[in-house]
Amino acid sequence: MTPVAEQADREFLDAARLALRAPAGGGDPLEALGWWDLLPELSDRDARAAAFALFRAQGRELVSSAALGGLLAAPFLAATGLAPGALVATVSRRSPRRGERLVAIGDVTGAALLVDRPGHGAAVLAHDQVSLRPVAVAGRLAVHEVELDPSAWKAAVPESVAAPARVAGRSLGRLALALEILGAAEGALALAVAHAAAREQFGQPIGAFQAVRHLLAWARTDCVALDAVTTVAVRLGEAAPPRHAEVVKALAGRNGRRVCERALQALGAIGFTTEHDHHHFHSRVLALDALLGTSAELTHALGAWFRETGTDPAVPAAVLLSD
Repeated sequence: MTPVAEQADREFLDAARLALRAPAGGGDPLEALGWWDLLPELSDRDARAAAFALFRAQGRELVSSAALGGLLAAPFLAATGLAPGALVATVSRRSPRRGERLVAIGDVTGAALLVDRPGHGAAVLAHDQVSLRPVAVAGRLAVHEVELDPSAWKAAVPESVAAPARVAGRSLGRLALALEILGAAEGALALAVAHAAAREQFGQPIGAFQAVRHLLAWARTDCVALDAVTTVAVRLGEAAPPRHAEVVKALAGRNGRRVCERALQALGAIGFTTEHDHHHFHSRVLALDALLGTSAELTHALGAWFRETGTDPAVPAAVLLSD
């Protein structure tokens, strides 16, 4: 990536973080950023980088929005005739105790909900056709469980159209989740670094001790690796190899958990308290890892796919070196 592109990416991220810090009641930060206007332009590299910068910023600032659902719904907009922001996709999540449940992330008030059922197409339900039950999730993540009358579900998008849109939407969603996990992991690491510089033992900061420095160095390495992978994935867009977003999401779940665990070791007992922000960063990483396939689930599925097809998951060097 050129220095100009790197500078532009930093500017996108800084602008998104600034907008998300705006006081409550100051309006929708997505509207303020013009984020919804970026969705029809995702084929453009700069627009794509700006759109995905929001998710990394959300992780760093521990803010929730309807952006994930809006991104998942983007490939369905042409088939539904709805504008960006007017349609938000639900996310299917399997509970060990309660089976498959639908959830909506962020404030989806006033938006139509897309309920996709693989093999059957997708339905568009008005806000008054469903009930939203808030779910208590740590990490300052706004999650609502979606309950609907099965008789209200009628396919507005046939399966022949929904199938390719579903693949595209999930690829976008997995990359977005990977970036938000990265942002949250970076937030947890920043807390640990600050603590290591301020906390003293035996007359010196604990960050001077080799064991603590190794922990923080390993955590930083995991963040840098994930940063590099997500940056390439955003730059490639549709040129990425098949199932590349699954590879990125699987790496994000693994690296994000490792960063938070090592940061917790550096923080010590204070990191275990619910009042400390590490609790929220770590919980957000775990919650996001559970959406659209956990790291363990995706790794297992990708391994089976590689064995069956012999597909090389690496990004071709010619693609990486292209402008």
